[in-house]
Amino acid sequence: MSHTGPRLHRLLHSDVAAAWVLVVAVAVALAWANGSWAHTYTATWLHPSRAGGHAFEGFATVRDWVNGGLMAVFFLVVGLEIGRERRHGDLGDARTAVVPVAGALGGMAGAGLVYALVAHGGPGSNGWGIPMATDIAFALGALALLGRRVPPGLRVFLLTLAVADDIGSVVVLAVFYSSGTRPLALVAAAAVVAALVVLRRRTRASTAVMVLGGVVLWVLLAVGGVEPALAGVWTGLLIPGRSADGASDPAERLERQIAPWSAFVVLPLFAVANAGITFHAGMLAGPGAAGVFWGVGLARVFGKLVGITVACFVVVRAGLGRLPAGVRWRHMAGGAAVAGIGFTVPLLIAELAFVGRPHLVAAAELGLFAGSAVAFAVGAVILMLSGGDGPVDRDPTPVDGGDEPIPW
Repeated sequence: MSHTGPRLHRLLHSDVAAAWVLVVAVAVALAWANGSWAHTYTATWLHPSRAGGHAFEGFATVRDWVNGGLMAVFFLVVGLEIGRERRHGDLGDARTAVVPVAGALGGMAGAGLVYALVAHGGPGSNGWGIPMATDIAFALGALALLGRRVPPGLRVFLLTLAVADDIGSVVVLAVFYSSGTRPLALVAAAAVVAALVVLRRRTRASTAVMVLGGVVLWVLLAVGGVEPALAGVWTGLLIPGRSADGASDPAERLERQIAPWSAFVVLPLFAVANAGITFHAGMLAGPGAAGVFWGVGLARVFGKLVGITVACFVVVRAGLGRLPAGVRWRHMAGGAAVAGIGFTVPLLIAELAFVGRPHLVAAAELGLFAGSAVAFAVGAVILMLSGGDGPVDRDPTPVDGGDEPIPW
């Protein structure tokens, strides 16, 4: 009995255990959505929910509350982890931090371009924004399943890239696919972020104050029609890394407290609510469906891989950035492939892009599922062939962009 506590603690803080729970949740969702009780899956997660009234019109179903509400806890953990890496890890170096941001932009551009080339001129040509976003939860879970084959720096890279990718995809969603944004609420949200930043810099604001500010930010983003779960990232970044007396780390303490809830409660619910794609005959039979399927699938696999890798390579070779410690280009390529995994924001964009055309939405769902599966397989093969951690080298490329070769 004396060893039960430590064993349970290790389990609840194990990325691998959390990843396997996520895999089981995905399997449950697929079995539920395609089994004899398939009707109950739709009835459960698409059950109407009008809590909050007209101001929260974006939360029309139970699934919406899971994605926009509960997932704020996961994004809070993400923000806390990025904040920790900024204070003590690779992200404290601006030249390392800029690489995943460039990769996110490159991956979005690559995915959108591949889709546009494949679906050009067809009924689904306006769905170019569908394959852009990466699902942070599934991508990090995929890396965790690969264990020691993944250098620690690659996880931080993918975490930062996925956050930047998510923010960029939400901007694309708001500007090109949504007419429900409320500018006044978004201006108020920006003002709250600015106020919290000033408060953190000029005072020793407590964790409770920052979390309360994060709740206000969440409400304003929800009312403004923008993905409110992202409020968690900002809140996590703003939680102080040192207490008023300098004796403890409030951010690290909060991360330890909520990370198990995020990994073993929030993420499995998220997976069950979103991964239940229903497969049926004739999914690609409608006009333009095949183009949407191939456009989304190829964009997830090749657009993301090539776009992220090329963008990062250009930034590093130009001397503007450098790879995280222990990460080589072969690892980066594997991580870029894994970044092709995505369901939630892409499905939302598909529903907005193909209003009144359910056969195109179904084709996009199938393309996202197939593309994500192949992206994981490609990334896993690359990373398994790449071995574990590379030798620690903080700067594989000369600052002046000289001719010294980059180690692969």
